[in-house]
Amino acid sequence: MRGRRWIIAGVAAGLLGLAIGATALAAPSIAAIACPQCYGLSDLGGGIYAEQDDDRFREIVAAADRRIGGFYGERTSDARVLICATKDCYSGIGGGGEKGRAFGRWALMLSPDGANETIATHELAHLELHKRLGSAYDTVPDWFDEGLAVLISEDVRYLKPATESDRCLVPHAEAARITGADWDTAGPPGDDRKYLLAGCVVSRWVSEHGGPSAVHTLISELREGKPFSEIV
Repeated sequence: MRGRRWIIAGVAAGLLGLAIGATALAAPSIAAIACPQCYGLSDLGGGIYAEQDDDRFREIVAAADRRIGGFYGERTSDARVLICATKDCYSGIGGGGEKGRAFGRWALMLSPDGANETIATHELAHLELHKRLGSAYDTVPDWFDEGLAVLISEDVRYLKPATESDRCLVPHAEAARITGADWDTAGPPGDDRKYLLAGCVVSRWVSEHGGPSAVHTLISELREGKPFSEIV
């Protein structure tokens, strides 16, 4: 029996290895999230995996946590965070030209250019919203999801400082066109103006509806089945 169990275990391990190998070829990001160490990333604790064991990476995620908590009261998502210090590392785990990528409500990847508090907060904001929405996450249009991430991350590329009563960097009437556009085709590749437009619209909506509490109410109503178009 013992010998037979070893044979079965060996076959199972072989099949698992083939499955992981196939996944790595087809979707390296998914494989890297499942096994960060397989891609040379070190476990820094707290769900953080990085190319280098550097306290700076822990501090980036901790600062992003504080920003999420400052907006929502706490962070409820349990994210796995993969951080690369070199371009080779990021391309190796399936990254492209973006600074960071969020995956549903479970994980995010940060490129060398995205390994900072602002981008980490932006991607964590996506995960937090998706976690809080549950199965209702797909009822929120991309422009709102992205605009909220811009707002929570306090991205100065797309918003005026929080001390300003109107944080839009463009006229609101101009920014509002993003609500009727398809996010994926709203601008040419590499053009991030759509984040500026979305940040303007969402920051205005949040401000006019009572601040972060408006987002809590939005989430509750969406989870209850109310259409997004009837809330925003």
